[in-house]
Amino acid sequence: MVLSELKIGQMASIVNINAIEPMMRKKLLNLGFLPKAKIQLLRVAPMGDPIAIRCANSSIALRKSIANQIIVER
Repeated sequence: MVLSELKIGQMASIVNINAIEPMMRKKLLNLGFLPKAKIQLLRVAPMGDPIAIRCANSSIALRKSIANQIIVER
């Protein structure tokens, strides 16, 4: 499943980051979006974009288009 499919409060582990431009991939890796990292969906904006994620004790807002490229497992 992809990160954007999680429900608010659900936790998952990152499996892979697909097809994101190299600079964005590098930023995500630096923020702690590593394989097997635990993440949690915190909030979704009223219109569905962006979403707030907790990863490595940090809260991060991501566009839904980027979250659709992050493969997770629960």
